Amino acid sequence: MKKFLITTPIYYPNGYPHIWHAYSSFIADFYARYKRLLWYEVKFSTGNDENSQKIVQQAQAEGKDVIEYLDAMGKKREEVWQHLQISYTDFIRTTQDNHKTLVQEMLQKSYDNWDIYEGEYKGYYCVGCEWFKTEKDLIEKNGELVCPDHLKKPDVIVEKNRFFKLKNYQKKIEDLYQKHPDFVIPEYRFNEMKSFVGGGLEDFSVSRETNKFWIPLPFDNKQVSYVRYDALFNYVTVSRDAWFWADETQIVHILGKDIVRFHAIFWPAMLMSTQERLPNTEFVTGFFTVDGQKMSKSLGNVIDPVQVVDDYDRDAVIFNLLYDVPIGADGDFSVERLWHLYEGMLIWWRGNLVNRVTSLCKKYGITAGKFNKKQREIFKENNNSKLTQYFEDGRDWSKIEEAYLKKADIKWYLDDWYQLVQRANEYITTAEPWIKYKNEDTKAEALSDLQFLLYVVKNIALFSAPILVNGFKKVQDILGNEEFSQIDSTVNTSDNNFKIVFDIEEFPVNLNPEIIYKKKETT
Repeated sequence: MKKFLITTPIYYPNGYPHIWHAYSSFIADFYARYKRLLWYEVKFSTGNDENSQKIVQQAQAEGKDVIEYLDAMGKKREEVWQHLQISYTDFIRTTQDNHKTLVQEMLQKSYDNWDIYEGEYKGYYCVGCEWFKTEKDLIEKNGELVCPDHLKKPDVIVEKNRFFKLKNYQKKIEDLYQKHPDFVIPEYRFNEMKSFVGGGLEDFSVSRETNKFWIPLPFDNKQVSYVRYDALFNYVTVSRDAWFWADETQIVHILGKDIVRFHAIFWPAMLMSTQERLPNTEFVTGFFTVDGQKMSKSLGNVIDPVQVVDDYDRDAVIFNLLYDVPIGADGDFSVERLWHLYEGMLIWWRGNLVNRVTSLCKKYGITAGKFNKKQREIFKENNNSKLTQYFEDGRDWSKIEEAYLKKADIKWYLDDWYQLVQRANEYITTAEPWIKYKNEDTKAEALSDLQFLLYVVKNIALFSAPILVNGFKKVQDILGNEEFSQIDSTVNTSDNNFKIVFDIEEFPVNLNPEIIYKKKETT
């Protein structure tokens, strides 16, 4: 069985997760679930970035011990991801002992490789970003230089640091980009990194002298690891024991555009220095606004993902986010848009399709779904969805990975899926089996149409299994087919059930029609 590692950013636990955090986690969850269905052994990692100055400050502001504060926030984050049905396998906290040990091991390797040296840092440091800044990184406001993201003056610090010789990896990073044109997706984010590297790399600090909470350097206990250095190695920490950080594993990072420089430039160099393998691909997400405005506590427009999932449905929220916002683009979240998408695309089109087909089949005593070549040809007419090819004989499932997953084209996957839903609704409307059934000359054709539509409903549901998880569970209950009911995107399996069940062309059903999605009550 092939191995697949998917990771989210590890988030600062100094506040409640908002809709942008959920967006990144939903993307990773889609990949983890789909790869499990395609018979990969999957490790899915998320967690908290705890060794940061802002965490210490937040704990002090709340009058709590730092570890006490982090324990509470770690528990809260896990509760949120579980409520959102994020199917992670590992939740890492960077204060874990095994992470501290690994980071010190990596620091020692780079030091022994002559890639770390002592120097003096004099300049700006933004606590909000946990990032050393140059003047060109700052903007002017009211006659002062401030961080463009937090609009606050950075600290001016002078201290001894240990620096990583990033300059020595200029050529190796350029070679990496040339050999792996899909290392960063989307392409325009990759081009930004190429341009930055082309301007010449500078060595960066990997330690702090004035902070004491973080991980001590193994070769200088007066210094602690810089949070950006230690945080990146979380991916290796969670993978080592299970041998997932290995050459044969396909490794994908999900990250925000604010940390792409660390992941696409610093991280490869750090791994090269320690003789560790590199990730295959990094998918970079944009930022979110809410109704056209930047999310802000002061504006009161920070979206709680748990609340919107409870108000609507987990399926509606993930479909809204991943259908509306291609990976890499900035997005805007609107409750009004969520409502229209939920009512229209999920309730009216998808839910209505399943209810019409299964209710008619139940009414007419149909006990099996059945593929029919003639009806397939009719179904293919005026159907531009790339997924239609999977209703052909000799399906090549690697094309799913090549066409959608490898290129991070989740939006286009969902668009193609939705075209199948629309085409199936058109098919039943045109076929009019409820009219044909009343005529003895066309009754058999009506039953055949409905059996074929059960086959279509089964396969459309399978395509939705890694994303519309609640709706998929409902369809499993409605169809009442044993093999179909065993499909589970949350666990690694020892068989190839998903492909087997998709390829079944005749299957028994024990129908129990019900509404998949309930309308949102309005006041």
